Amino acid sequence: MDHAIANIHILKEALEANIPCQILDRYNRIYLINRPIQLEKNKAYGKYVSLIPLTSTVEGLTLTGFKYPLNNYILPIGTSLGISNEIVEEITHIEMKKGILIVIESKD
Repeated sequence: MDHAIANIHILKEALEANIPCQILDRYNRIYLINRPIQLEKNKAYGKYVSLIPLTSTVEGLTLTGFKYPLNNYILPIGTSLGISNEIVEEITHIEMKKGILIVIESKD
């Protein structure tokens, strides 16, 4: 577990250098974001998406196209609110104003 957590933190170097980087295994695709993205349902790694703050807060978080949408939410570190959301529309949007999110696209 310690190596997995450390590897996720190492992704921050790639993010800051604007280099696409991800961790893949049989069930998960993990990457970091610090700006808005969209996901296509048919290209997602699985039907679940978890969003976990890497910074103390992620501000202005808006989710559309998910089972559990959010609008301009402040997501603090140490909460489970962003775990196992489901993609329900063909195109989803993750928008944020400030902070870094760990994004986990999951098949399980």
